[in-house]
Amino acid sequence: QSVVDACYDALESHLCEGKKWGRPFHFYRPSLEKYSPDQWLWDSGAHMIVWSHKNATNSILDLRTMLQFQQPDGRIPEQIFWGERDAQGDLNILKQYSNTQFTDITQMPVLPYSLRSIYNQTHDKAVLKEFLYPLVSYFKWWRSARDKGDGLVFVIHNWESGLDASPAYDPAFHTFITDVNEVTFSHLYPKFHQLIHTYKLKYNWDMDAILNRQTAEDLQGNFDTWFFVKDLAVNCVYASGWQLLADLAAELGDTETQSYCVGEYQRSRDAIVNKMYSPVQQRYNTLFLDTDGVEKMSTANTVQNLFPLLLHDLPAPHVQAIVSMVQDPRKFNTPFALPTVSFDDPQFEPTFEADLMWRGPVWGFNNLFVL
Repeated sequence: QSVVDACYDALESHLCEGKKWGRPFHFYRPSLEKYSPDQWLWDSGAHMIVWSHKNATNSILDLRTMLQFQQPDGRIPEQIFWGERDAQGDLNILKQYSNTQFTDITQMPVLPYSLRSIYNQTHDKAVLKEFLYPLVSYFKWWRSARDKGDGLVFVIHNWESGLDASPAYDPAFHTFITDVNEVTFSHLYPKFHQLIHTYKLKYNWDMDAILNRQTAEDLQGNFDTWFFVKDLAVNCVYASGWQLLADLAAELGDTETQSYCVGEYQRSRDAIVNKMYSPVQQRYNTLFLDTDGVEKMSTANTVQNLFPLLLHDLPAPHVQAIVSMVQDPRKFNTPFALPTVSFDDPQFEPTFEADLMWRGPVWGFNNLFVL
């Protein structure tokens, strides 16, 4: 209990509360050192789950804060810039995005998990009704904007998954690995900003133009700024999120929404099973559209490959194959819970020597989803 109390005290010290643009805000920043006092979608989603077990009011305020910037098309931004900035600070944001309030991208769609946790603790149907339908709208946005018709959704930036520097994205960035820990911060991280600047400077965040690119011919020779990834974890969280929304709609007696969400879950589940499973490797993998216009499978063995466990009706042999990886000390079975990369992957680096997250160190939110 003392450890739990210390964790809550630490999180409480990260509280950001006030008013900006005429809107009240209440949330917890991810870090007092590394991150600015802004709200990130999946970090805040994790905080909502944590707070729901002690003080659900904090969770409700956080979700209400975030949904103030849900867009008319349903999208919820990846980051909202609540922190105070001077004119230069706003200019720095405008060098990357279309406005100074929020980013033009989204992030891992974890909020149905947050809402379920809030409801399980409060059983407050008024709160459930307040949040359920905006989240259904958000999930509809994913389907309409990020599904090219095969049932899988894609991300246009690795920040959208929250798994920023995962080795699963190396081939999408044309970063080909030959030696252990070859990738360093200075080698890989600039590509992340280069991608954002391409969307800003070349397309001015015209999403139709960005999303309708097909091959590297659209890049005018700059292959480093191409990123269309059907991330396995994103798709599994998205699919299972539809099922959670169906369950929550049932709590309100809304059978029409429940049925719709179940259908969307089944559509995503079937696409994951049929397109993302490798019979050769006997595991699921992330997909990416390469610069030659061909969809390919990433072969890195990362924590994303365990996320299909979120699907409640996955084929039994597939479940057993994933569980075997979780239990295998040569892969994900460590004394410190699940790492972000399998022990036997060439890019496993648990000590941050590469100065990049997601290439070995343990991450708590991943363990919540998988275990």
